[in-house]
Amino acid sequence: MRSAIRNAVMTTTATAVLLGGIAATATPASAVGSSACTRNDKNHSLIGPNLEWPAIRTGPGVAYKKKGQLDSAGEFWVECSAKNKYGNPWYYGKSLSSGSYGMKGWVAASWF
Repeated sequence: MRSAIRNAVMTTTATAVLLGGIAATATPASAVGSSACTRNDKNHSLIGPNLEWPAIRTGPGVAYKKKGQLDSAGEFWVECSAKNKYGNPWYYGKSLSSGSYGMKGWVAASWF
């Protein structure tokens, strides 16, 4: 009886560990940097909208993880851009906003 319980516990534990590992590796989108850019837009900055806080993401789309956000009317230095799979343009660059200064990532072009 004790051996059967031990085997059941071991099997349950192994299954939980395996499923947990699979869940941990399944992400909606992997982070991408400037390698996803398709257009060179260097040497200009944009000012975000007043009273809005655009998200800075790890890739060109809302499926990518949010890293931070621009301040209201914050400045964003554009390095390059790309369109996501839905045809929406996104800018890759660096935040010049005080709250997220120096943070690199992607911001939807529709915010500007």
